[in-house]
Parts: sequence; C-alpha cells; structure tokens
Amino acid sequence: MKHAGAVVIVLALAVTAAAQQPQPDYSREKLIQIFANQPVREPVEPRIQFELGYINFKALNLRWRFNYLPMLTPLPGSVAWRSNGPMGALPSPFELTQTEIASPPRTWKQLRDMNAELKRIEKSEKAKAKVTVKPE
Repeated sequence: MKHAGAVVIVLALAVTAAAQQPQPDYSREKLIQIFANQPVREPVEPRIQFELGYINFKALNLRWRFNYLPMLTPLPGSVAWRSNGPMGALPSPFELTQTEIASPPRTWKQLRDMNAELKRIEKSEKAKAKVTVKPE
C-alpha cells in the first residue's frame, strides 16, 4: 500500500506539472511573428518562355531567341553574303548608316543635266498626251 500511495502522489504531481505548461499558440498573429523573419526569395525567371513567333531560352549564361515565324524581313547586312539569290552583293556600309558619299563637282553637273533632260521629256510627253473632253 505504501507504494500505491507514492504512485498516486507522483501521478498527481505529474498532472499538475503538465497543466502548468503553456498551450501552443496557433493564432494568426503568432504565426506571422514566427515566420516573418524568414528570408524572402526572389521569383525565379523561367528558363524557357514561349511567345508568339519566337521562343526565349536561357543557356550558357546567355539569352537565346529562336524565331519560328518570319515576322520581319532581315535587315540589310544581317544576312550572310551569297553569290546567288536576293542578297547578291555585299551590303553597303553607306546605305546602312545613311551616309552620303562625297562626290566630285562633275557628278553634280551630270545629275543636274540628267534632271533637266527628264523635265524636257516630261514636258514633251504632256504635250503629246493632251486629252480633250467633249460635253454631251
């Protein structure tokens, strides 16, 4: 019986000790306080992005673009030189930079003479092509 009384006393002390421990707080404020100190991760950019007409992907620390629809024609000089086909000559750097080439004075005189001849031809063609309208 001595032992039974000791067991009852130990159990009573254990129950009172367990009752005195605080219950865990699962309230919203407490959870925000606990997890607010966590580092915020930046959003990771996806490695492959599908767009209309092209695909962007990141590889080898570079951004690559693969066009699968011909949206625009290539710019002059951006296509490799070929001896046959639409790009039959090397691209002109003066065209690409919209730079005028310096020309000697005789070129200016030739251009002026050619414009004068074109005006004379246009005037004679207008005289030949006179249209008369007869009212009905």
